[in-house]
Amino acid sequence: MFKLTMNGKTMVGNNEDYWNPNTRIWFEQGQENDYGAVYVGYDNFWAQGGMNQAGLVFDGFSMDYLAINHTLGKKSLDMNFLSYIMKKCAVVDDVKKYLSQYNLQGLETSMFLFIDKTGKYLIIEGDSLIIGNNQSYVLSNFYPSRIKEENEIDIPIYHKGKKLLESQKDTSIRFCSSVMDTMHQERNWGAGTMYTTIYDLNEGIIYLYYFRDYTHVVKLNLNQELKKNNYSLIIPDLFPENKKGLDFLTDYNTINSSLDLYKNEDILSDSIRYNYVTSTLFKNDVKLVGRFANKINEIGNSWIEKDNYDAAIKVFKINVKLSPYYWDTYKTLADAYLKNKQNDLALINYEKAVELNPDYKEGINHIEKLMKLLNN
Repeated sequence: MFKLTMNGKTMVGNNEDYWNPNTRIWFEQGQENDYGAVYVGYDNFWAQGGMNQAGLVFDGFSMDYLAINHTLGKKSLDMNFLSYIMKKCAVVDDVKKYLSQYNLQGLETSMFLFIDKTGKYLIIEGDSLIIGNNQSYVLSNFYPSRIKEENEIDIPIYHKGKKLLESQKDTSIRFCSSVMDTMHQERNWGAGTMYTTIYDLNEGIIYLYYFRDYTHVVKLNLNQELKKNNYSLIIPDLFPENKKGLDFLTDYNTINSSLDLYKNEDILSDSIRYNYVTSTLFKNDVKLVGRFANKINEIGNSWIEKDNYDAAIKVFKINVKLSPYYWDTYKTLADAYLKNKQNDLALINYEKAVELNPDYKEGINHIEKLMKLLNN
């Protein structure tokens, strides 16, 4: 993410890097004295970033854990705090004043950057609320307050973007999109930058790009769009010429739908149908299928809750196949075998989990107990 302020104009650019291509942009009108805003994110409509009518922009970063310690005497933070800020705040000083009242627990793995149309910015990292006003600024997935030297930042795209901004400063959309292009990410299995937003904070303009293509842009005027009432757009639908992005969207949604078949007890109880469904699933890119590990675990745990351990075992086996070097996949499968009273298979999987994670003390205890049971 970057910001650049020149000649009374502030531009902000952000790449949304992830692996879910079901992306959305939506507009929310302000009520009475509130600001209206545009937001971007995914199909759960949890805002990943946005801009309000005052020219206040934000975006969030997924981060390593950072403890929140300054909690004494502070109010609890409502998880809708971003919506409140975008409705009520015009500048980053307003945001800082608002957040200073609150215990920020719940944000231990998040960092936020707010920028207003004057070019001032606010970094929220842990308990720290840091105001800055550099002409240009670049931020990525690191905590600025913990960095002493630039060479500590092992993020090549950060350095590329910063180098470009230092060599040339230009608030034209052509230059700003080139910065975003320089900083985009792409994995060989499809993941990376899902969309890019560039905001003109003074004019209230959003420039939207899709799936690493910086030759096609959708330009939206915030005030004009807010006249259409509250509404949302599916970002991929705005870029029908982006075959690469649409193909990835199809692949992703095909896998997602295939996994829903494991919610069907008839399929899990029929070994032939189960094998057909599973072999079809693994015809997809395994790296992409692996991104659905949480969903697979959720389905398996839903069968555990129904005391259908056979079904859960079949589901958990998929994650073991996808991630054979992750100890917790064996741990989850071992737990299911144990509940199903298949002690020999539980033992094998606990042993594998401990082999991969020698610090897994609970697994060591399970192994000792199971060996005694099986040797009697």
